[in-house]
Amino acid sequence: MSDLTRCNYCNLKSIKRRAKSKGLVVTKRSGDFGLGGMDVFVHPKEIKICVGDKVQRDKYFVSWLMEIPKYCCC
Repeated sequence: MSDLTRCNYCNLKSIKRRAKSKGLVVTKRSGDFGLGGMDVFVHPKEIKICVGDKVQRDKYFVSWLMEIPKYCCC
């Protein structure tokens, strides 16, 4: 990883912080494209991100993270 690149732990932490400031929630689901990793969605609390609902998944998708460590490794 480059010295100028943030790790996925810090990226997810930043996504959560921005979502919280807007009153939204973050949901992680396993990736859809067979590459592993996690899809990250930011959405209103009343919305449920369902596996088969492509419209909601496309609307609220913000990031795909290959691996999310348990701590910062920047």
